[in-house]
Amino acid sequence: MKKFFILTALLAVFGLTSCEKEPSKAIVGTWEAVKMEATIAGIDMTMDMSEWKMKMEFTFNADGTGSMLLETEGNSEKSTFEYTVNGNLLSLVEGDETSGIPISFDKKTMVAEMSGEIFGLGDNGAKVKVYFEKK
Repeated sequence: MKKFFILTALLAVFGLTSCEKEPSKAIVGTWEAVKMEATIAGIDMTMDMSEWKMKMEFTFNADGTGSMLLETEGNSEKSTFEYTVNGNLLSLVEGDETSGIPISFDKKTMVAEMSGEIFGLGDNGAKVKVYFEKK
């Protein structure tokens, strides 16, 4: 009986101290890009999205569907996609194309790491980190 009580108490403590949801549940909601760090052709850059007058927003629904909104200088583009999260890998499916994007979470911040090929920059070693805040 004493062992059962100790085991139950330990499980309760671990359950209460778990501060992060699993990525597949934590991603649900609307995320707005706030900062981008990039290395392109050996040049490091950091960009604040508000300074660029650019808005990039992803909405992830619990049913595995989502949408992306991109606004730049009065132009607005919206697209829809399906997604899955397996561990820390986000897979976005739009039409015939699937992109695998490593993601990580820290409280209300999500970081997505992408290669230049996703942005159409070719395979020149370009790396991009986009920081999102949950709305």
